[in-house]
Amino acid sequence: IFDQGVSPAHAEVAKACPDTAAVDQQFSPVPAEEVCAQIRVERPDLVIAPQVETSAGMLLPDSYIEALAVAAHEVGALVVLDCVAAGALWADMEALGIDVLITAPQKGWTSTPCAGIVMLSERALTRLETSASDSFALDLKKWHSVMGTYLGGSHAYHATMPTDGLAGFHETYNEMADVGFDELKIRQIELGRQVRQSMEGHGFKSLAAEGFKSPTVIVSHTDRADLKNGSAFANVGLQSAAGVPLECGESADFQTFRIGLFGMDKLMNIDRTVSILDNALRKIV
Repeated sequence: IFDQGVSPAHAEVAKACPDTAAVDQQFSPVPAEEVCAQIRVERPDLVIAPQVETSAGMLLPDSYIEALAVAAHEVGALVVLDCVAAGALWADMEALGIDVLITAPQKGWTSTPCAGIVMLSERALTRLETSASDSFALDLKKWHSVMGTYLGGSHAYHATMPTDGLAGFHETYNEMADVGFDELKIRQIELGRQVRQSMEGHGFKSLAAEGFKSPTVIVSHTDRADLKNGSAFANVGLQSAAGVPLECGESADFQTFRIGLFGMDKLMNIDRTVSILDNALRKIV
């Protein structure tokens, strides 16, 4: 993304590490203490991480995120957490030291794509006030001002808004609040546990190593092209996501496929969801 877009002056990427050179290698994030040491040496302005990395199905545990935040704040950096693929694994910004949390109405929120959701800590708000954007559409300070005007009871115009999508997202938010966010998080973790158990029972090995397995995106190794491209699941009436390269030194024969566990329909019907997938896997295998 940096190579194809507007690059920061300097960026260091801490790439996930494979456990072996085998085709079914498992990946872990760089140990938190190593990343923290690098932060203290490089002294970046921003430390950016995905809570769940969607191409690998890899989860950064709360303790990992909190360690990054401590190191980042020591050198005056802001911590940005991408939560788009984290489903209902809500991150406590205050407890973990997150300054900017990015998510979206789709996937975990079970709504329609229509906007980017950006939540800011007091530290981030202070930094925002002294910032200047080089983009009209992506001017976060301007959008924060637009939202502030709305919360104050008025309206400001910056661009035509996807009002139907935003209204639908509002309804979905209220539906999830009625169930309870803590309850949905518990359900998300349990759904992921059961699906991973089913996948492994059918002989599919997880790409993410133990301790970093996401319950929202399950990425598994395969040696079949029809599983990698999703056609095997389509033939039995289900949709999967194609495996994608990691760019982390994976083996030459690396192939994966991905299962997304997002949505209220799945969270409110765990047994049904697991049963449907299990039956499909029996036909595929």
